[in-house]
Amino acid sequence: MYTFDGILNRLTLPMALLLAVGFISSCDDTPIVGGGLSPDDVQVRADTILIPDLSVVSSPSFSGNLPFVTTGKVNDPVFGEISATALLRPSISRDTQVDSIGENDVALLSLNISSRYGSESATGQFQIVEISRPWRSSSWRYDSIPGLAEHPDLSRKVVGEFTLDDRDSIPVLLSDEWTDKYRDIFMRPVTSERDSLYRADLPGLAIVPADGTEKMFSAQMSRVSLIFQRGNDTADLARSIDSWAVSLEKEGPDDEVLGKSKPVYNTRGSMVKLDFDFTEEFLGTNNFSRVELALYEDTLRMRSGVPADFQRPGSNVMQIYFLEPDQINFAITAEPIYPVINRDGEDNSFRINATSLANEQIRSGGDQRSLYAVIGVNDGRFQPSLISGSESSKRQPKLLITSTSKVQ
Repeated sequence: MYTFDGILNRLTLPMALLLAVGFISSCDDTPIVGGGLSPDDVQVRADTILIPDLSVVSSPSFSGNLPFVTTGKVNDPVFGEISATALLRPSISRDTQVDSIGENDVALLSLNISSRYGSESATGQFQIVEISRPWRSSSWRYDSIPGLAEHPDLSRKVVGEFTLDDRDSIPVLLSDEWTDKYRDIFMRPVTSERDSLYRADLPGLAIVPADGTEKMFSAQMSRVSLIFQRGNDTADLARSIDSWAVSLEKEGPDDEVLGKSKPVYNTRGSMVKLDFDFTEEFLGTNNFSRVELALYEDTLRMRSGVPADFQRPGSNVMQIYFLEPDQINFAITAEPIYPVINRDGEDNSFRINATSLANEQIRSGGDQRSLYAVIGVNDGRFQPSLISGSESSKRQPKLLITSTSKVQ
């Protein structure tokens, strides 16, 4: 079932043996499980254990009040069709002694663009649409569907439009109708009345891709605001965004395009399960000094069929979770066992020193938990990646075992 590629290293001089064992042990401060071996009768062995198959599991994932929001639509040649809608609810808070909005003030939604997804030459038209019903960012999932307000003819109730270009900051002019409604509520002197009217009459704004759009972007929420601009010397009034979230839809990817590689997303909606157990039977020994897990990004397939001007957000970080089967539906609330695993730029691998975990599992007799890998951090952006499968043993997920045993 599993493949063992043994590479036997025999050290002949006692001093060389002593140095080798000391060096290997210094890689991890966990005691060797077997122990009890002296340099005179030790052989050091390095084995590669291929992890046979990867599987993808889905987990509910929440998108409310993360550092970024994402919106747009992309047909990725590798990952399929992705469509995102950003939901925003500007603050209605007011200092009644200072803050005011004049009748001639205009409202602008100021967006800061942090990353782009898609071809530079593609169309990037977006609309700001009123949301039709109340929503909660604290319980909003990526697969939640927002209610968009409609006119009597069933067309979207658009209050602003803009084109995604190469600017880092884009101000979007909002309609007079929406501005008047916001002003009327904002100028109410009683806080409780202002809040209740705002929840009922202005649930928020959605940024949605217009028809024909083939681009996505992410905006940094600490730099997004609602600005009321004045034509005189009075300072502009700015309101922060109180609540925000992202809705995400995906179709694909095509299995023929992916081969044995598996897609993962930083949103946690797709996690790769590593199907193996930390047991002496699987590892082939309990006298190990180091256990290293190596996973590889399939950069060759990720570039296949992609136009030269195509931008795809990525991450140089992987996170690994260690979860019971019934914890998958709550993975978003769990802490990763390996929170920051940096990419090796030479071979695009992610390498994890799993010696302590292997020792712990063998000592305790193991349990039902498994390792689950995701690329990047769930921060409101969308960053797809491929983890190489079993088509090439060089880039297949593997355990690199350094062990010691007595010379026979």
